[in-house]
Amino acid sequence: MLIQWLGHAAVKLSAEGKVVYIDPAEMDYVGGKAASLFARPEPADVILFTHQHDDHCKPASYKAMLKPDTVLIGPPACREKAGKALRTVRAGDSVTVGQVAARAVAAYNIKRQRSPGVPFHPRGSGVGYVVTLGGRTVYHSGDTEPVPEMKDVGRVDVMFLPVDNQYAMSPAEAVQAAVAIGGTTLVPMHYFDTVVAEVIAAAKAQPGVKLHVLKVGETLELR
Repeated sequence: MLIQWLGHAAVKLSAEGKVVYIDPAEMDYVGGKAASLFARPEPADVILFTHQHDDHCKPASYKAMLKPDTVLIGPPACREKAGKALRTVRAGDSVTVGQVAARAVAAYNIKRQRSPGVPFHPRGSGVGYVVTLGGRTVYHSGDTEPVPEMKDVGRVDVMFLPVDNQYAMSPAEAVQAAVAIGGTTLVPMHYFDTVVAEVIAAAKAQPGVKLHVLKVGETLELR
């Protein structure tokens, strides 16, 4: 499997002639490299959305990825943007499209709030995904804090976890979540102003965590 980070929370998975995108939203702060990646993308077999926020579900960003048989999958809150063709899922649901298997898992805030009593990501509004393709498994958490349901993710080859410390996890929380999940490799995403050095320091402080920091457009190959 080839795993390419397109910046922010956007990830591309390729194996067995299939292409899967997760949260393909181009973000200006990422810079020109992301713009070039989104300008001429490889057509998608499956596009997964974790939730409806513009930095995760942006039709203008994934329009060029669509082909007549592209399958769109996301929680019900994404339907307003993705349209009636969206195949809706909730945490606990599994979907198989050809060689692509995707299981939706819980993703939500516990303590980070937009205002008192109003979390940035309420429980039930968004999901993460465990995607299996080409004999490899990738976990993309979406926007979430460490939540009890992560114990049900199961062992994965690579996990993408947010480290922004504003809307989702801090670098230290992401590392702790990686340990709880038991995945092989942690790839940080959803940066905003987070300094990469903070993520590296958090990983070094926790034995057993394998950190792989990707540059925008860089590809990680799983053999």
